[in-house]
Amino acid sequence: MFATKPSVTLVRMALASLAGVTLLPAIAQEKSTAEPKVQRVEITGSNIKRVDKEGVSPVTTITKEQIARSGATSVMDLMRDLAAIGNNGGEYAGSNSFRNGATEASLRGLPTLVLLNGYRLPMSGSDGYSGGTSVDLNTLPLAAIERVEVLKDGASAIYGTDAVGGVINFITKQSSTGVTVDASIGRTTWNDGGVGKASVSGGFGDRGQDNFNLTYALSAEKTQAIRGKDRDWANKTDFTSMGGLYQGSVYGAKGTDPGTLSLGGSQRMPDPACDAAHKKPYPDAPEWFAAPNRNACMYSTAEGIDLRSPMNRYSLTSVLNYDVSENTSVFAQLFMNHYDTKMTAPPSWIQNADRSGAMRVAANNPFNTYGVPVVIRRLFPASEGGTKSDVNSVWMVAGAKTTLKDWELSFSAGHSEERGDIRVLGSYMHDKMQDYLNTGKFNPFGGNNNSAQIINELTADQFVKTKAKTDFVKLLASTELSKLLGGAIGLALGTEAKRESISYTPSSAWQNGEIANYTILRGINGSENLKALFGEVSLPLLKSLEVQAAVRYDNYQYAGSTTNPKLGIRWKAMDQLMVRTSYSTGFRAPSLSQRFSEGRGGFGMTRDPKRCLTGNVYFEQSCSGSVLSLVSGTKDLQPEKSSQFNLGFIFEPTQNLSLGLTYWNIRWTNRIDSLDNDIVLAGEDGAYKNNVTRLPVSQDDLDAYNALTPAQRAAMGPLVGRLKQLTVGFINRSKVTTSGFDLDASYTIKTPEAGKFRIYGDSTYTVKYDTSLLEGDPLINCHGTMGCESGQYRNPSFIGNLGVAWEKGAWATNTSLKYTSAYHVPRNPDDTINRYYDMYERGFMVGASTVVNASVTYTGFKNTTLRVGVNNLFNRDPSFDVSSSIGYDREFGDPRGRYVYVSGSYRF
Repeated sequence: MFATKPSVTLVRMALASLAGVTLLPAIAQEKSTAEPKVQRVEITGSNIKRVDKEGVSPVTTITKEQIARSGATSVMDLMRDLAAIGNNGGEYAGSNSFRNGATEASLRGLPTLVLLNGYRLPMSGSDGYSGGTSVDLNTLPLAAIERVEVLKDGASAIYGTDAVGGVINFITKQSSTGVTVDASIGRTTWNDGGVGKASVSGGFGDRGQDNFNLTYALSAEKTQAIRGKDRDWANKTDFTSMGGLYQGSVYGAKGTDPGTLSLGGSQRMPDPACDAAHKKPYPDAPEWFAAPNRNACMYSTAEGIDLRSPMNRYSLTSVLNYDVSENTSVFAQLFMNHYDTKMTAPPSWIQNADRSGAMRVAANNPFNTYGVPVVIRRLFPASEGGTKSDVNSVWMVAGAKTTLKDWELSFSAGHSEERGDIRVLGSYMHDKMQDYLNTGKFNPFGGNNNSAQIINELTADQFVKTKAKTDFVKLLASTELSKLLGGAIGLALGTEAKRESISYTPSSAWQNGEIANYTILRGINGSENLKALFGEVSLPLLKSLEVQAAVRYDNYQYAGSTTNPKLGIRWKAMDQLMVRTSYSTGFRAPSLSQRFSEGRGGFGMTRDPKRCLTGNVYFEQSCSGSVLSLVSGTKDLQPEKSSQFNLGFIFEPTQNLSLGLTYWNIRWTNRIDSLDNDIVLAGEDGAYKNNVTRLPVSQDDLDAYNALTPAQRAAMGPLVGRLKQLTVGFINRSKVTTSGFDLDASYTIKTPEAGKFRIYGDSTYTVKYDTSLLEGDPLINCHGTMGCESGQYRNPSFIGNLGVAWEKGAWATNTSLKYTSAYHVPRNPDDTINRYYDMYERGFMVGASTVVNASVTYTGFKNTTLRVGVNNLFNRDPSFDVSSSIGYDREFGDPRGRYVYVSGSYRF
């Protein structure tokens, strides 16, 4: 079937997936003099232990050795090498991100459940602007991970909310003795971005003799920054030679930078203190208002930012198993993590009194020597800007397992918590700044001619303190019933109760809208309870045919109830061929932020239908004016819904060759989104009359309205005041339909002289990613296209990995290639600047990228493993993105360049 389709490419880029490896059992094995039982194991995505590790759903396992050979420097670094994820998950996001350093993994761009040892982790207290939350992968140190199991199928029937795109289960070592020391250090060949890691792990106690085992791991990591100014491809103001735009800032890159002055409206010039290298004419492009008398003190965006932020991380993991008797054991697991990071960015720019533009300095100001009013475009002269994050998390699970007649019973309870202290640097108090300017206490000219005391007095105390908690209890019972032709029927039944809470407290100045450049950010404080019942059955109808069915009922305190089934079939057509298919429904519950947010403000261009009058100078301003929108929580939101279908096979014609293919189709509906300003304004006289706040009608309004012709007044309608604020909440409305193919392959060659070779690969080809904003809208294929008017997605259609591993004696090598196909920049119809819009019309694309990684491992010394490796061996720059002011797409591009590392492990 593949020979006649483009997916032949997938075969070449395939990675063998060792589907379904064991999730650790915490219960002791029964001691018996009878014939040994066949070992049954748990697989991610099922509550029933089984002998065959291949279930009805595809599971990819990443082993400890594969993690080490990958050269990954963080958990997110490891995740982006999965073809089904492929992106950076926010690791290289700028400081304007509301996530404030948090990273997330999303299979197929859909909600994805993240587990630790099979249990949920706390959601990050730092949310996105849309109110969405996820597990922050920064809280997971790579050194503590023993393996990762990735279920690329819906699993809400097993786990409940979030498992729409699939499940990622991070597993720590469960039983160990002795002591192992690991250390690694690496750096880019640009001489920056260094990463140093060290860990000590081990354990003591033999469960066979001592009836207990305690396993532990302590790790420390330090990551250094990559400055934007240190990458030639990013540190530019003119990208036109690359097919891009003029990009840059006339405000400065750092607080100490002088800016650009405007005299008499049209005359613009650099501040006299501007460095000669930054004195440039405005580019010859419409958005820069190019003219002979328009010059600037111009800086590249890259001069003021980090492409990768520095980070420190410390963690502790511990697992205790104790066998009370032959049939009963208890266990406890503890995970603690701290990380801190600082995302560098320019300080806030200085606004005028009504916040409508740059600072205006009166002609009589003591620092104004020009004799006329001067508009100054510059940054607040703080010593630094950006965001600092300090996050601490703890996760604890304890429980017991026992056997009662033919039933295995498991009880577990857990508590997890994440606390964050997020501080914004380089902002100032708006009203105090205007007072200091008008009274001559603040000098806006030059680099910084103000005392440290003045700057400190003006600096805003801008922070958010976050706390997210999850508590749960869970009871699971499993057994085997009567036998069918293929074996015993497996049955699992369970119940779960959970409580989640969030506290999000900004500083009072931020809540009251007193900080310049920032609108209102109010708090979030709420909690929600959940009760659930679930069951699963495995029916081995024949030796070659198994049917699995599962169903879960969830009842949320505010969202109500939802029931989600799953049905899967696994058919071993012959020894070399296994076919499997599954259908399930899933859901994602509204986040606590989407439900309980008291308001988050932002300015957006909005057409006021009651004041917009095209062709009239005064009222035409309301056709594209800026208005404050306050996004607040909506308590009666319903869960997002999904349906998933998978069909695939695993073909092993020989012992050394394996091919796997899965077709997937997912429909995600009832998605939560914020209301549009246009929708609120359209309903101003109806459903949304309380969501629109207007200013009183002014005398200027009356004069302009009375000057209209009768026809113009009739077209405009009754006169109302200008918009002051819109309150927009969250609603369930949009939908996505996506489908594609996953392919993995592996071929092993064993030779007595040359050693063992393994060729492997994995890939994801997305056929479509259709989206619509409203229920009645037609679906639009945004995936791999120029973009859409609703729901803009910039995803490559194909991501694939191809690798070659070699082993002989004490030596081993691994070389891998990651290919990401080209993709179009998402079109924004309002972007008509420069050649921007024309490029969209011609189908401008972010180019394909190919990155090669390589490593060499030596184990010839006793108890020692040494490794040296290179990521991005050929030092490829990230593909150019025409829409970016730093030359690349932060979502898919990697700014590091060639990265060289060495690591060592010694076991005592």
